[in-house]
Amino acid sequence: MNRLLVALKIGGTASLGILTGVHLNFSLETLRAITALPSAAQKAFTIALGLLRSTVRTLEIAATASLATAWLLAPKHGKHPYLWFASVPVVLSVGIERLRLAGVEYGIMSTPTSTSNEVEVNGEVVRKGVDDWRRWGLIRGGIIGSGFLLALVGLYGDFA
Repeated sequence: MNRLLVALKIGGTASLGILTGVHLNFSLETLRAITALPSAAQKAFTIALGLLRSTVRTLEIAATASLATAWLLAPKHGKHPYLWFASVPVVLSVGIERLRLAGVEYGIMSTPTSTSNEVEVNGEVVRKGVDDWRRWGLIRGGIIGSGFLLALVGLYGDFA
């Protein structure tokens, strides 16, 4: 049982670390490349966001479930609150996505754009929306990063 708990704690912490890196990389690098596209930014954002979500959901579930399971399976003296405190930022980041980022995404994806000569490409609205998404994505990555740091300190405390 002890090895299972160690594996769950390390697996949850590693998932938090990877999740932090994915969010920060997407917000800093991928969105910068998307805004450099002259006319296909809206479609590129939609595709990139779909790929991000397919990766992130698995990591969010793995991190939260493994840390919560480690807490549930731990003996009474091993039920450290850091296991829950490290999981809370993941739940908060999903809440930010639902409350803040959903509106920003809708604004980007519903912007009428076209590459034909009849309708001008509304690149300014798309660029502003991507910049807003970048800002909230960085905040989200920072929140998840705080959970990762908390889990690292908790692991150090467990095994020191």
